[in-house]
Amino acid sequence: MKHILVTGGSGLLAQQFKTITARDFNFFFPSRAEFDLTNSSLMAQRLEELKPHIVINTAAYNLVDRCEIERELSWSVNATAPQTLAELCAERNISLVHYGTDYVFDGAKQSLYTEWDTANPLNHYAAGKFAGEQAVLRASPQHLVLRPSWVFDWHPTQTKTYIHTVLKAAREGRTLKSTTDQCSVPTFATDLAQWTLELIRQKAGGLFHAVNDDGISRFDWTKIILEEAVTAGLLAHAPPVEPVLSSFFNSAMRRPNYTVLSNAKLAKVLGHNLGSWKGGLRKMLAQMK
Repeated sequence: MKHILVTGGSGLLAQQFKTITARDFNFFFPSRAEFDLTNSSLMAQRLEELKPHIVINTAAYNLVDRCEIERELSWSVNATAPQTLAELCAERNISLVHYGTDYVFDGAKQSLYTEWDTANPLNHYAAGKFAGEQAVLRASPQHLVLRPSWVFDWHPTQTKTYIHTVLKAAREGRTLKSTTDQCSVPTFATDLAQWTLELIRQKAGGLFHAVNDDGISRFDWTKIILEEAVTAGLLAHAPPVEPVLSSFFNSAMRRPNYTVLSNAKLAKVLGHNLGSWKGGLRKMLAQMK
C-alpha cells in the first residue's frame, strides 16, 4: 500500500481525496500547523516521520486579486514553498504531485493551449504559480504537475465558489452580469482527484493539462449553472444574464481572456476520455440540495 500525504487538507481538492475509496492508498491529511509549507525544517521533519511514498500538494494562495497586494505572501506559498517541497521530496525519493494553473498563458493564442505552448503570465498570481510549476519539474523527473482551470465541486464548509455566488445573486434577485470574452474549461474536482490517482498508479511524471472537455465562456457557464439549478430544484426559475465584456468591471489587474486547455495528452496517457464537466455540475448541485 502506498502512503500519500496531502497538503491543503481543508481545501476543495483535498476534500475530494478524503471521499475517494482507494484500497491501494493510505492518505494522511496534516493540518497547516503540522505541515507548514513556509517552514522547510518542519516539512523535512514530517517527511522523515511519516515517510510517505507520494506527496500531493493541493495548497495554494489562489485569491488572484489579493496576490497583487500580498505579493510576498502569495509568492512564498505559490512559488517558494513548492520549490522547497519538491527538493525535499526529491532528496528522499518521494514523488510530488503539484497543481498549476491555466493562468500561466496570456490568452493571445485564441485556440487550445497544449503543454508545449510557451507560458506568458500576465499577473503576479500567474507568475508565482508558473515559478512553482517550473521548480517542481526541475527538481525531479518523477514529479508531476497538473494544470486545471475553473475548479469546482461541493464542499461541506466552503460556500464562496463561483457557483455559490451565482446562485446567491439569483435568489436575491440581483442583476447578473457575466463576461462573454473570458473562456476556459470548468473542471470537476472529483474528476481531477481521480485522474491524479490514475497517474500515480502509472508512475507518471512531467506536465499535464488536467481539465474536462468543452471550453466555454464565463457568460455561457453562468447560464448553464442557472439552468441546471432550476432542474435540480435549487431555483424556481433562471433569471436573465446580461452579457458584458471584461472591461465592464474596470479591473486594474490583467487577466488572460482565453485559457482553454487541451486535455489530449492526459486522455492518451490515461486511455480514456476525460468527459464533460456537466455531469460534475449536476452532482454538485444535487449535493447542495
